[in-house]
Amino acid sequence: MNKTILAVLLGLCATGGAMAQSWPEAGPEARPGTRWWWLGSAVDSANICWSIQQYGNAGIGAVEITPIYGVQGNDANNIPYLSQEWMRQLRNVEEAAGRNGGMLVDMNQGTGWPFGGPEVTIDDAACKAIFLVDTVAAGADPLKTVAPEEMKYSKLIAQSRRRLPNGGDEVIRLYQSRTLQEVKRAAPGGEGLVIDHFDRGAVCRYLDKFDKAFSESGVPYPSTFFNDSYEVFGANWTPSLLEEFEARRGYPLQECLPQLLGHVDDGNQTLSDYRETLAELLLENFTRQWADWAHQRGVKVRNQAHGSPANLIDVYAAVDIPEIEGFGLSNFGIKGLRTDPGFTRRNDSDVTMLKYASSAAHITGKPLTSSETFTWLTEHFRTSLSQMKPDLDLMFTCGVNHVYFHGTAYSPKDDPWPGWKFYASVDVSPTNSIWRDTPAMTQYITRCQSFLQSGFPDNDFLVYLPVRDLWHKRLRKGEAGLGMNFSIHEMGKLAPEFKRSVMEIDSLGLDCDYISDKYLMTTTVVDGRLRTAAGTVYKALVIPGSGRLAPQLKAHLDSLAVQGATIIYGIDHQKILSSAAPEQVRTDLGLRALRRKDTDGYHYFIANLTPEDIEGEAALTVDFVDAVWFDPLTGDIYPAQVRGDAGDKIAMSFRSGESRILRLYDHGVDHGRLSQPRPTGTPTEVDITENKWTLSFTDSHPAVDKTWQLDALKPWTALGDDSLNELMGTGVYTTQVQMTADDLKRHWSIELGDVRESARVYVNGKSIGTAWSAPFALDLGDSLHKGMNEIRIEVTNLPANRIASLDRQGVKWRKFNEINIVDIRYRHSTYAGWDTLPSGLNSTVKLLCR
Repeated sequence: MNKTILAVLLGLCATGGAMAQSWPEAGPEARPGTRWWWLGSAVDSANICWSIQQYGNAGIGAVEITPIYGVQGNDANNIPYLSQEWMRQLRNVEEAAGRNGGMLVDMNQGTGWPFGGPEVTIDDAACKAIFLVDTVAAGADPLKTVAPEEMKYSKLIAQSRRRLPNGGDEVIRLYQSRTLQEVKRAAPGGEGLVIDHFDRGAVCRYLDKFDKAFSESGVPYPSTFFNDSYEVFGANWTPSLLEEFEARRGYPLQECLPQLLGHVDDGNQTLSDYRETLAELLLENFTRQWADWAHQRGVKVRNQAHGSPANLIDVYAAVDIPEIEGFGLSNFGIKGLRTDPGFTRRNDSDVTMLKYASSAAHITGKPLTSSETFTWLTEHFRTSLSQMKPDLDLMFTCGVNHVYFHGTAYSPKDDPWPGWKFYASVDVSPTNSIWRDTPAMTQYITRCQSFLQSGFPDNDFLVYLPVRDLWHKRLRKGEAGLGMNFSIHEMGKLAPEFKRSVMEIDSLGLDCDYISDKYLMTTTVVDGRLRTAAGTVYKALVIPGSGRLAPQLKAHLDSLAVQGATIIYGIDHQKILSSAAPEQVRTDLGLRALRRKDTDGYHYFIANLTPEDIEGEAALTVDFVDAVWFDPLTGDIYPAQVRGDAGDKIAMSFRSGESRILRLYDHGVDHGRLSQPRPTGTPTEVDITENKWTLSFTDSHPAVDKTWQLDALKPWTALGDDSLNELMGTGVYTTQVQMTADDLKRHWSIELGDVRESARVYVNGKSIGTAWSAPFALDLGDSLHKGMNEIRIEVTNLPANRIASLDRQGVKWRKFNEINIVDIRYRHSTYAGWDTLPSGLNSTVKLLCR
């Protein structure tokens, strides 16, 4: 039966479908969270309550407390980390959060990063190996000595001697020492040495102080404990390593020091075994122990595994909420999106990097994948909401569904502007002018995440992370080449073959999750498909790289193949395409998309991250009876246009920068309960740019009482009034348009052109929405009436012009300890030389009718 006809028939009798035609219920976890920087932990009850209320009103669903260095001249108000007063303020946060819609409270289990502090003794501190290599006459004593600054913490633990082919001896002495790394950006009471993450006892003793703080204060535990990215520099040893290595690898490492350092060629097997041992110790002694400790106290853990020397899949998978991060701004070329050359940094988190955390969540059945979001998109005070959305959408298509902003600095309500700031942008806080329209963005995120947190992952392939290929790579000879930390900034260099494989699968219109040895070993075959132990199903397994596998894994994969599993070695396009059908949404139309399975169908998150508007139709790879669009920008729900002889195609219309959710049902739904579909076709344009406009200001700093009469639209920074070039705030543009009865028979929308930087639009006093992302367009609905209509556009600019003015005046607002404020290149600089950024409506405004 034709699917369109079947949809109509089923829609007449369906009773359960109506409930499915609404947005999924959105609790606190569906709302975005934010990292809450506590400078000096100098917080107080009144400002905590005020801040939490501001965040809740803006649509934030969680705060993650991360204490850092303090404010200059404010030492008397600093509160030592985990002191009784600090715990009392934590209780205040929890109570205030409960009063504001059940907001979640998370807590970084340290100050700054990584874990460490004053309780960490030298014997529990991050550990390193020192190798002294001497070439001496046969039988002679070695000559080199440990550097004086290292001697205090170093001890000789192994030595090897071998005869060289050209005569003489090579002597290698292995010393155990300590890195002496201290906590980065530490808060008062959190200063001290970084722990040895490979040492079970050191980690256990570190966690003891939290038991003490919570038990003595009686403060309830937070929702989640958090650990930031692994930034432990130079740590490549632990006191038990020789013992653990022999127990796990079956031979003594101390007898293979020349092989370890690359002086004797063994195909880098010893090096790989050494790295594998460190990886296991990190996973077992830090990540799992930490997670088990938290679970015993009823707390979840959220962890950033990247940067660590372990298999990222295993470390991400060991926690409740794996978290990836974006770092920089992607240049998609979105039409109409402002660029800021020289004030942005390239995003190091591409598609391949963003999928590590979500892959671990998908293969283990974890419902949430979080992200540290908007880290260092642009220079301070220059980031708009519109610049945030494309990278946000990219994350969503890579499986992220639990966004955390990076971040929001606690700042007392009455502190002079700009208040307290964290050294890295972006700043999503009440002291930033973009805060006025942030609720529109948080509502968009909440609607998206309400879908992305529902259902089940439905990616096509498992892709094996060839970690042994990586561990076998010797990037440098000697001691400097031992470590291999899998950081965001280095993964493209460390794993280029893997990255190319994933991108080729992506380019074929297919999707994948990564998997490790550990989770492949528990994967089975059901009806010819691979199923992980958590029940997630895939069509095939792709093994990129050399195919180097542990013998037991190779045997298991051979067994899976005998049972009917499809296992593809290398990137074989023919085998890949014969195993799964590409999504035409991606291959034919060039859209990005993520597919998830529901109990009664599927849903797709689809985004146009290209410079072009896209019109067309696409057949989908899954069966459906009915289809509905959910627009997360507006909340509208309307029928999709089903096309094709088999009723298996959907009409797609996406402007550059747009995103929507397509919900597919295995039953008919009641279209009478939905909004009308978007009208299509070439619109008629009515340019109102040259109308007469009035311009006034609200919520502006400095305050402006004057009203301007404009003969045509222009940004307020082009009015020739120097005082407006220093203004941060909202300009209110107002005009009148005439409508006839015939005009009202048509469908009207408004195109705001180049908005600097976001705009609320009102027609005849009625709000029709906030234009905060490209394209800056809004539907006018039924807001127009016959006769004269008032259009009011409230445009909010960035803080850039105001902060540059403060620098030109010599105002000392950079008042923070430690790193203070730096630019995107980590340099201390002034903004006094910044050019004035256009503010207001910067091009044309048109009314469109269809």
